[in-house]
Amino acid sequence: MKKSGNHRSLVSTCIFAVLVSLAGNAIAHHSAIAFDRNAPLVTVTGKVTQFIWRSPHTSINMEVENADGVIEIWKLEGGGTVSLVRSGITRESIKPGQIISVTAMPLRDKGPGGLTQAITPEDGRVIDFSND
Repeated sequence: MKKSGNHRSLVSTCIFAVLVSLAGNAIAHHSAIAFDRNAPLVTVTGKVTQFIWRSPHTSINMEVENADGVIEIWKLEGGGTVSLVRSGITRESIKPGQIISVTAMPLRDKGPGGLTQAITPEDGRVIDFSND
């Protein structure tokens, strides 16, 4: 039985669509090359301005006063939502306006940000964010 040109075209289009969708997922889940895994962890304390609960990683933006007394916006990447939920962390665990301390793997460029390892709210309990 001979395949028609339309059938081949449909199969090719379907294969292309699957490959494009897989490529999007591969790009979305980037490597951790921006973080300096060999540097000592840093800890900063500040006010949460935004907690983003989204796959593949959560994100915390916070205002942190630097050594010169200037407020910097720190952008901290966190664990994946699925693994955080398994640890009892939800989208309600961190709220804008909340004062927290974050221990993070620093950025290679030494900028204000990093990969969150743990969070300590004002009540003193430690929330492990390194489980991704």
